[in-house]
Formats: sequence, structure tokens, C-alpha cells
Amino acid sequence: MQNKPSSLGIRHLRYALAVADAGGFRAAAEMLNIAQPAISKTVRDTEEDMGFEIFVRGTKTVEISENGKRFLDDARQTVAQFERTIRASRRNGVGDRGHIIIGYSALATSTQLSDGLEAFQALYPGVQVEMHVMSTDTMMRNIKTGAIDLGFLMAHDTVRDPGISQRVVWTSPIGLVAPHDAADMTLDALRAAPFIMGVRENWRAYRALLDDAFEQSGFTPIVEDEAWDIHVILQRVADGRGYTFHPITAESAMPRALRIMPLEELDAELSIAIAWSAAADTSLLRMFRAQYASQASVTDRQP
Repeated sequence: MQNKPSSLGIRHLRYALAVADAGGFRAAAEMLNIAQPAISKTVRDTEEDMGFEIFVRGTKTVEISENGKRFLDDARQTVAQFERTIRASRRNGVGDRGHIIIGYSALATSTQLSDGLEAFQALYPGVQVEMHVMSTDTMMRNIKTGAIDLGFLMAHDTVRDPGISQRVVWTSPIGLVAPHDAADMTLDALRAAPFIMGVRENWRAYRALLDDAFEQSGFTPIVEDEAWDIHVILQRVADGRGYTFHPITAESAMPRALRIMPLEELDAELSIAIAWSAAADTSLLRMFRAQYASQASVTDRQP
């Protein structure tokens, strides 16, 4: 086949990746807030330019072709590297020596996170570190697309991707979040108490971890309220509307009106991992991760 100039750009790659990640054209349009015909046409133009179908379209389903899988793997690396190049160039233009964008779960809020960040900034004061709180699923997606460089997320068997490496950096027992003046409690005393939990859609892995711990402990919480955001959950606990569960390492970040108490009967432990793209790793990101390597027994979770 004779080579010919391509008219493809980053937009074509992003739209194809959105269809793959969302599982269809309509879902991709909703995710990108773009009209579905625009995405469909752009993907079709991409396929015509490449000379093969990226997606096999069924009546109700969209499958990725074998050629499409290889194309999308390369496209994901290209888009991620493009995002990093733009960010680095912008920071270089104002005299900085680097720029790292990091996502972190509300579950990862802790002194371990802040201590590692302070240690890195003391060693590399010219590097700008930008932090954003987000859900684990959003972090995994943003690492793959290059929107963020690293993520601090909950290590769990349901949180895996073949293109993302993970390293556990600390572990914490899970305790009961209660008003600050509440007396110590036992799990048995909480059987009739109301609980406020994160919505499963946004707290999928954490709710699965808690479900396993509850089953092992013979405890069934009465979930009377669910919320999307951690701040809403904590405010409702502070208002006396119920209790919730959270890693004890996050106690330093708790509002003054709340405390986290251990529950000996609840055998629940959460591990936080730092995650990064295996295909878009850099020396700067490796230097950042090194600040956390000595905080706990280190375990790699390779794809």
C-alpha cells in the first residue's frame, strides 16, 4: 500500500478514544458534550484515512476491531504525550522547570500525602505541582488520556487497567466518623444507627471493600442517606444525621466537628496506591514517586 499524507489531528484521536472509553457514540457525545453526528463523522473520517474500521458497529452495540485496538493503544500514548508536551512548554515559557498534574481521591487525604508533597517541593522548588480531587474512575481515565500525570487512588482488584501501573504507598485501617463529642462505640452498638454513605456510582471500589468487611464482621449498616461528594457526607454526619466510615489516616483533614474512631470488630483496611501511565512515564514523575517509596512497604501492581 502506497503511503499518503494524512489529514488526521489530535481531535480525531480524542474522539475515537472517547467512543472506546464510553462504549458507544451516544455516550461519547454526552461525555464530551458534543453533538453525536460530529463524533460519528470524525470517527468515520479517521477510519477512511487509516484504511480500516476502528469500530464494528452493530444494531445496539459498538465493538473495537483488532486493527482498532492497536490504533487506539498508539492513539492513547500520542494524546497523553501531546498533553504533557503542551503543559511542559507552557511552564517553560514562564521559567519553571517542570509541571506535574496530580489527581487524588478523597480517601487519600492524609499527612502521608502532604508530607511526600512537601519533601518533593523542598528538593525541586522549580517544579509546579497541581492537585485535583476526583473519583478513582475519573483518575484512571484521566491518566490514560494524559489529562493528569499521576493519581493517588484506592488499591483494589476492581481498579485495574493494562496501561496503568500502581504502587501501594500507605495503608490505613477504616474507622467510624462521628461527631467530635461522641463517645467511643462498638460495632454491635451501631446495628440500629443510621449511616450516610457515598453513592455507589462514585464510590464503587470503596463500597465494595466495605461490603466485604461488613460481611466478614456480620454487620449490616442501615444506610438512610447517600451523597456524591465527601464534603456533603461529612457535613451530614456533623449535623447528627448519621455516621459514616473513612480511613483513619484522614483524621488530620477532618472538620473540627468530627472525629474518626477505630472499631476493633471491623476488620477493614484500605491501601492507597500511586498510579501512572506505563507508556508515558518520565524522569520527573519517577522523582516524584520516589518521595513516597519509603513511607510504607512498597508493592507494585503492574498491568
